[in-house]
Amino acid sequence: MAVSDKRRSTLVATIGVLTALVALNASAWFLLRSARLDVTEERLYTVSPGVGTLVASLPEPVRIELYWTREQGADLPSIRAYAQRVQEFLEEIVGASDGLLELRVIDPEPFSETEDMARAAGIAPRTLDTTGRTLMLGLAVRGPTDKTETIPWLDPSQEAFLEYEVARRILSVGRDKKPSVAVLSTIPEEKPFDPRNPMGRGGKSVLFQQLDLLYDLRRVDPAAPSVPQDAEALVVVQPRGLAEPALRAIDAWAVSGKPLIMFADPWCEMDPAARSLDRGSTGAGTTHDIGPLLAQWGVGIDTENAVADLGYATRIMYRSQGGQVMEMSHPCWLSLEKTALDAADPVTGPLAAMNLKAAGAIVRRNDAKTTMTNVITSTERVQLVQTLKLGFFGEVDRLVRDFKPLGTPLALAARIKGPIESMYPGEDGARAKGEANILLVADADMLDDETWTSFDQSTGALATIADNGAFVFNALEQATGAQLLSGLKSRGRYQRPFDRVEAMRKDAEARYLRREQELEDQIKKGEMRINELQRERGSAGVDANGVLVLTPEQVTELEKLQQTSKDARKELREVQRSLRSEIERTGTGLMMLNVIAWPLFVALLATMWISLRYRRQRAA
Repeated sequence: MAVSDKRRSTLVATIGVLTALVALNASAWFLLRSARLDVTEERLYTVSPGVGTLVASLPEPVRIELYWTREQGADLPSIRAYAQRVQEFLEEIVGASDGLLELRVIDPEPFSETEDMARAAGIAPRTLDTTGRTLMLGLAVRGPTDKTETIPWLDPSQEAFLEYEVARRILSVGRDKKPSVAVLSTIPEEKPFDPRNPMGRGGKSVLFQQLDLLYDLRRVDPAAPSVPQDAEALVVVQPRGLAEPALRAIDAWAVSGKPLIMFADPWCEMDPAARSLDRGSTGAGTTHDIGPLLAQWGVGIDTENAVADLGYATRIMYRSQGGQVMEMSHPCWLSLEKTALDAADPVTGPLAAMNLKAAGAIVRRNDAKTTMTNVITSTERVQLVQTLKLGFFGEVDRLVRDFKPLGTPLALAARIKGPIESMYPGEDGARAKGEANILLVADADMLDDETWTSFDQSTGALATIADNGAFVFNALEQATGAQLLSGLKSRGRYQRPFDRVEAMRKDAEARYLRREQELEDQIKKGEMRINELQRERGSAGVDANGVLVLTPEQVTELEKLQQTSKDARKELREVQRSLRSEIERTGTGLMMLNVIAWPLFVALLATMWISLRYRRQRAA
């Protein structure tokens, strides 16, 4: 009887616990439905504060239309999961907009009016198979005056930039007045077609297309400069060959204390004028020549050296001098990570990744009265490389082989604050004084489309691959005082790479390339000595058939040199094979450790703990 009562009590208690759990779950569904807890490393699911500021500034409501063919995408787990995350993100910002944003989720079923509506809005369908089945996942943002901005296809690979892309379009259609920004650039906004790169994209710069949507851009002619006084900020791109009137205009603007954003590059590859300098090299570039004005502000950018950084080197496909195609780390093409960007600065703090090409190093002068705060910084595995080595005599593998790190990080972008004096005296002979408010970037190639966007020739879709555009928008928003986009961030990486494997790969690559160079030098020395022996044949005499004869010592040395060269070539081939095999072996080992070894270890610990607990319960 006691046993039966005990079982009955256990059953009642179990039913009571289950009922309480169901009730608690139902209550939480209604009461805590909007509650969120983001414990990811890069706060992937947390909306930036800048989004709330942006939507609160809208003068009139804005409607967001999410087009998603649910049935067609039901058998695509990755797309389906991404569409769900997009919808949740949009619901987050709509919920924080206090009624200024409206969200409509539309299912454009095939051959329906909603499909026609999606196509009219500019949503691009994707063909799934040979049966003609299509999928739509796009976004349309409509303003109060029916102005529409569209994301034709929401690419899952672009999830990190979702917040920035959506917020930029909301601001574009909802802003009633555009801030005025003056631009003085020696780089044309229209990119000419480059016959050396038939897959490249010509036409107007993507960056300036987007800037025209958000700002009232006032172009300043470098030959006849006149900066509008009502402009809220001045942007200067690759200042070179400027006459004194243009330099005076820039100098006066800087002394006035108004925001100045300058991109001064020691090796600007996107400049069309560089083509006339390129004679079969790996590339050519132009150099800024505004050094005297920079010195007046207390800083300098060396025009003869560019920054090489193995810590942020970009992987490229490279053809060596011998014609061999290999994958290499280009130390002067930088793929910057979040660690390179100042987290405390409103411009770089929200960003996660930027791409730079042959950037310069900003150095504060000893006699400077201004202060310099780094905004973008290299790693300690950095070196200054002559720009000549990037042009006519540029060899990527040699850059890696000859790399000798300085051990001290270098500034790639910096803020300059403090008292400055005009470089030019006024009519009374006195020099105007003011407070500097300058954001200086030692690279202009970061503005080039190819550096931060990817264009799909087959679909015509344009994708963002880095935060370069967000950097410019954040800088302008912060400079113009609106700061509506300056709080935006990249949403981080949803896929976690093996960072340690990448670092080991770069170390191994540098080590093997140095050994490769040693072997090549050894082979060349051997060949030179063999040629010398061949020239010395005359001293050995001639045999009966008129053939030159080597002395026994020369024969021995020649055979030894030939064997040494043969061994060196064999080792060289081994070195080239070992580079890839070591990297693959390391990556495979770490993958096995993470995927198999650690789960088995955790399972073993759990089994031991359960067994121990079970034995204790039986003993009790």
